[in-house]
Amino acid sequence: MPRICRLEAIVHLVDADHAVRASTQLLLQTAGIEVYAYPTAGEFLIDVRLQEIKLLVIDVNLPGMTGIELLEQLRRENITAAAIFTTARGDSTGLRAAAVRTGAAVLLKPFKPDHLLAYVKTMFGGPAAS
Repeated sequence: MPRICRLEAIVHLVDADHAVRASTQLLLQTAGIEVYAYPTAGEFLIDVRLQEIKLLVIDVNLPGMTGIELLEQLRRENITAAAIFTTARGDSTGLRAAAVRTGAAVLLKPFKPDHLLAYVKTMFGGPAAS
């Protein structure tokens, strides 16, 4: 597995599903990426220094504040970090519109590990995987 070994390769992962969060965190760490993981948008907002965010991987269907609401709030606060929405509910018109509005990519669950790594590598300025 190729490693992404750049200092700014830090991902903030927000997913309520413990198994998904743990496996995604392990996948990214194995690729040499530092990962901070949170089960809710609220815990993420309490813990993180917003100006230091480089990349977010956010489940759309979070309890309380949804992933879309979280990213919209960050955009209102001029946080321009790259973002990837993940969802198991398929691609709806609302999700596509939110992705366009917030500048996020969308990855459907269950996603292949290589697909997430390709997205992350691209977001950190590397060449897209083939």
